[in-house]
Amino acid sequence: MKLSEVFASLLSAEDQAVEYVSTAKSKAERLRANARVNYEEKRRAALDTAHAAARAVVDGARQRGDKEALDILNSGESERRKMAELFQKNVDQLMTALVNEVAEECMARARSVK
Repeated sequence: MKLSEVFASLLSAEDQAVEYVSTAKSKAERLRANARVNYEEKRRAALDTAHAAARAVVDGARQRGDKEALDILNSGESERRKMAELFQKNVDQLMTALVNEVAEECMARARSVK
C-alpha cells in the first residue's frame, strides 16, 4: 500500500468519524429534547391531577361548611320559633303573675305607710 493510499484511507476514516460524531450528537439532542418534552408532559399531568384533587377537597369542604351553616341557621330559627310559641302560650299567665306581684307590693307599701 502506498503512502497516498494510506493517507486517503485515513482521510476517509476521519470523514466517517466526523459523520458518526455528528449523527450521534444529533441523535443525542433529539433524545434529550424528547425526554424534556416527556418530562414536562408528565409533570403537567401530575400537577393537573393534584390541582383537581385539591379543588375537589376544597369544594367538598365548602359544601359541608355551607350545609352545616344552613343546619345551624335552621336549628336557631326553629329554637326561636319554639320560644316565641312558648311565650305566646304563657304570656297571659306571666302578665297575671307580674300584675299580682306588683299589686301585692303596692298593697304592702300602703299598709306600711298607715
